[in-house]
Amino acid sequence: MYEMRIGTAATGTGLVWHVVGQDRSSALCGQPLREEDDETDRHCLSCMSMFQELMRHPGRP
Repeated sequence: MYEMRIGTAATGTGLVWHVVGQDRSSALCGQPLREEDDETDRHCLSCMSMFQELMRHPGRP
């Protein structure tokens, strides 16, 4: 199961929702994650694209 957590956007322009990698230390896109409970309506497009690909091909790392 994957989860979503907030972290800094790869562009450095604010916060976005990231998909957490299976190692749980970083997002699928490689960005570090925040521990604070901030709010945002934006999503990391890199994470969402990687997550979509993972769902198309289950079992791939």
